[in-house]
Amino acid sequence: MKDDGTTTRSGVGVSRADPRWVRVALIGLVLCALLASAPLAGAHAYLNESEPGNGEAVEEVPEEVGLSFSGDGVQIAEVSVTGPDGEDVSGPAHVDPDDPRLVAAPIEEAGEGEREGIYVVEWEVLADDGHTTSGTFLFSVGDGPPDREQVIGLHEDDEEGVSGIEAAANGLVLLSLIGLVGVPVSLWIAIYPLAGRFGAPLGRAEERARTVLLASGAAMLAGVVGLGLARSASIAPSLSSSAVGRFLGTSLGALWIAQLVVAGAVVGVLLVARRRPLARRYWLGGAVAGGLAVQLSVSATSHSASLIDRFQGTATDFAHIGGAALWVGGLPALGLVLPAVLRRAEAERAVAAAAIRRFSVVVLTGVTLAVTTGLVLAAWHAPDPEGLWTTLYGTLLSAKTLLVVLALGLGGLTRAVLLRRLEDGRADVGSVVRAVRIEGGVLLAVVLVSGLLTAAPTAAVAGADGPSEATAESGNVELTVLPAEDGGSALLVDEDEPIVLDARFLADGEPVPAEEPTLLLRNDQSDVTLTTDLEETEGGVYSTVETLPAVGSWEVRVSGQVDDGYESEWFRLFNVPDHPAHDDHASEGTAFAAWLRIGALATGLLGTLAVLIETARFEQ
Repeated sequence: MKDDGTTTRSGVGVSRADPRWVRVALIGLVLCALLASAPLAGAHAYLNESEPGNGEAVEEVPEEVGLSFSGDGVQIAEVSVTGPDGEDVSGPAHVDPDDPRLVAAPIEEAGEGEREGIYVVEWEVLADDGHTTSGTFLFSVGDGPPDREQVIGLHEDDEEGVSGIEAAANGLVLLSLIGLVGVPVSLWIAIYPLAGRFGAPLGRAEERARTVLLASGAAMLAGVVGLGLARSASIAPSLSSSAVGRFLGTSLGALWIAQLVVAGAVVGVLLVARRRPLARRYWLGGAVAGGLAVQLSVSATSHSASLIDRFQGTATDFAHIGGAALWVGGLPALGLVLPAVLRRAEAERAVAAAAIRRFSVVVLTGVTLAVTTGLVLAAWHAPDPEGLWTTLYGTLLSAKTLLVVLALGLGGLTRAVLLRRLEDGRADVGSVVRAVRIEGGVLLAVVLVSGLLTAAPTAAVAGADGPSEATAESGNVELTVLPAEDGGSALLVDEDEPIVLDARFLADGEPVPAEEPTLLLRNDQSDVTLTTDLEETEGGVYSTVETLPAVGSWEVRVSGQVDDGYESEWFRLFNVPDHPAHDDHASEGTAFAAWLRIGALATGLLGTLAVLIETARFEQ
């Protein structure tokens, strides 16, 4: 037995652990295929319901405002309630210790007298997945209707952006995990056995390997620090010692400390290995163990763990990162470490060809894991194809997919064309190394895009933020409703939701003034009729705010006197009933999501077959 972990048999170095490792990988592939058939479920840490509800009219000022969130729970909550006079009347919000999805904020002025008017509730929470979400709703005390500007303010486009610091930190952490896990595996399987077989010294190669791993460890430490500071800043107006202290008081803060300890230990071991002799099993094993530990903590606080299921989401995300590590992490081993071995080897082309063939087993396993779980994650987080180009998450996911396809093409070129030319002497080793480095550059971009993905709200969540506004035109009258959706034959609004109705009277497509504009709303099924005068809010726009008292179909008539005579046009609204899943940001069982899951299952099975075939060739 040599120090490099191989057993020499007839002068050929063969790693006895390789077949066992492949079998374990195959079991993982089968498990991933089973994950592809898992049901879609779950919700993000977004507001599910509130008491009082959005737009609800109550007779007295409540003692507290209650908020119920979907997902696994809330770490920190900030809630402010602004009264009719513009003053904050709320006390400190607290998370229910028995059910962290429930948050309550007392109204301190409640006992000092009832004040009629509009109360605006603004909330922001740090969820279990480490991301902050925020929102606004209102309720009224007394009979006064909500103010138009207040309702519009609730539905302004405030789509969550991506924190640059958080995205960069996520990218560094992901990149480091890929290096710390993928590089050692490739060394064990594709580099060390060949060095023993062909008698090539490993001194220079191991020096490069330690440098690559140390850079990965430093990136992990920097990324973890940046991620913790970004999350601390997200729960306060600015980053401060008090914000960091508050973050440390959460379970996420405790996890952050553990990540810092692990990252520091990995860097320490690799620094020692660079300065003095240290057995390979310590610095390689330490890198892998530290990488896997942080990888598990990242997966446990991922979108998937919060959105789907703690165990199932963690396992799928862990397998996805692990597959990427096997694929992407092996490229530095081939592109940076292998050339140092080749310079010392007598049969340079034979060593390079053998390394690529060995690495093919690792790549096939990693690609199958990454693509299978990637399709599962896409089915969870982007179940609607429209979300691929209408949301930031979908755009990033599409860009990542295109880069992955490009990298697969480059890898196929190396395996199918350059390897064959290398073996028959028509290509040199340099061309293979250059191709590997180009593929690595493309996959580096994939990892950086993945960092942005982990910091962005998923397409399923961003696409479920609710309607914005919808407009219908009939004759010379135009009606715009906010919030609403265009349902084709009717404008769709939500039950118990205050809506702004803006009417414009047109002449040759341009708004014209009207006298005595009125709005009539009629629900024949419930025998309800409402009539209100429209008020001019801006040039040529006549408005009112209403909360429809009954669900179902509503006929809406807009009428008024204009210069050319009397205008009266009818429109149709449909008040959609509320139900338990209505505000739940769960991914519905769309046909697109079903096809993604079928693709994941097929990829897992075909990939497993490909690994079996490649392993059989390898063993021969």
